Amino acid sequence: MSRLITLLVGCKSDLRTDLTTLVELSNHRQTPVSYDQGTSMSKQIGAATYIECSSLSSENSVRDIFHVATLACVNKPNKNVKRNQSKRATKRISHVPSRPELSTVSPDLRKDKARSCTVM
Repeated sequence: MSRLITLLVGCKSDLRTDLTTLVELSNHRQTPVSYDQGTSMSKQIGAATYIECSSLSSENSVRDIFHVATLACVNKPNKNVKRNQSKRATKRISHVPSRPELSTVSPDLRKDKARSCTVM
């Protein structure tokens, strides 16, 4: 049984301030999802973290999202993995380049930069 790690990603965060998008949403009596709403939903669904991205404004890129996903996986060891690894597995793991910066990044990576999102 594997342990899934869920991330909630808010995409197109730049559309929060886009006039056309705001008009379209108001026509349907809707508003853009706020950062706080995204964070709250993340907690409700038990996600490891919440992060937003925008390819237009480059606040967070898809690369940043994958970086956060990697951090979530690296920092959450799978309890179901057998402790007795074969020599082959140990050798293979020893050749994986270490990324010391992965362990030093807080779970709220770039939280202060992005403050809007669209939940799909």
